[in-house]
Amino acid sequence: MSTVNLQFQPTTDYQAWDALVDLSPQGTVFSKSAFLRSLGVNFRLYTVTNGPRTLALIAAIEDQAGQMVRYPFTPYQGPMFVPDPQVRPRQRLLDEFRLTEFIVAGLIRNYERMAFSLSWHCKDMRPFLWHNYHEAAAPRFTVRPQYTAVLELSALEPQAYLQEIRACRRQEYKKAASLSVSDGADVEDFLRIYADTFARQSIAVDDARIALVRSIVEHAIDGGYGRLSQCAGPAGIASMCLFVYDQKRAYYLLAANDPAHRNSGAATRLMVDNIFEAKRRGLQDLDFVGVNSPNRGDFKLSFNPQLQLYFDVGFAEPSTVGVPCAHLTALPSLHTMLAALKYSAAM
Repeated sequence: MSTVNLQFQPTTDYQAWDALVDLSPQGTVFSKSAFLRSLGVNFRLYTVTNGPRTLALIAAIEDQAGQMVRYPFTPYQGPMFVPDPQVRPRQRLLDEFRLTEFIVAGLIRNYERMAFSLSWHCKDMRPFLWHNYHEAAAPRFTVRPQYTAVLELSALEPQAYLQEIRACRRQEYKKAASLSVSDGADVEDFLRIYADTFARQSIAVDDARIALVRSIVEHAIDGGYGRLSQCAGPAGIASMCLFVYDQKRAYYLLAANDPAHRNSGAATRLMVDNIFEAKRRGLQDLDFVGVNSPNRGDFKLSFNPQLQLYFDVGFAEPSTVGVPCAHLTALPSLHTMLAALKYSAAM
């Protein structure tokens, strides 16, 4: 593929953008226009075109200084390639390498600093690692490995699956058998329990963070790409979580557990129900969205997913480069808040 006729340009055609995100193996709900609008921050959508055909996409979330940043609850913002079924695999590898180089050049013309996380479908880091390779004094990209966990759903059979999860999870699932799971949970209940989850760890969640979580949840429900569910009993709501969806998979995005019911098994019961719900929706798989801290990672991995490697990428960042979900706005660091959480957060 020649790069001579390629064009790197912004677009505001949300409908066409969303359709291409659905087509791309690297495309996720986090790059769809509805989710990006739910964040309440500036973002730009860029396409790489060759004549009438769009070959690649990338969404850029911007801070107040107009620089490209990672943002809380928003993984997988790297290049997305629009596949051509007529291209052979070996040629596709070369084409995506050249497209990534072209995207890097386009981003550098627009941003002095950049930070984003790649989809776990992005395997080739060479365009980032080789940028300014022979210029020791020039800015370089940093590439930091991260892990998520992905549960393949196509062959999942509910009864057999319950025997595949960790023994302690089976016990918790049985313990919570008398509890009920329901959709259409109340956003205010979720925000209350969400704050209580952090308060148990002596972490204050400020108004800006609550406003962001509220906007994400409300937009997901109203837009039809999110499920806010709860597990409750006679004593009240024990656990709640938000899963978001695109045409490929489900994503475990937000969770909260009432500290008074943290030993009820409700978090496990609710997780299993959401796994079965994703299966009922006909989705390919379920992404647990990160297993990069010991307690939360262990909880997620106990549901028998497979590890998937992905990468955080930064360019000319300050000292925070590589910190998961670090960003350069006035909001407090998501990583700092979540690192203190124990199993009860189930995030």
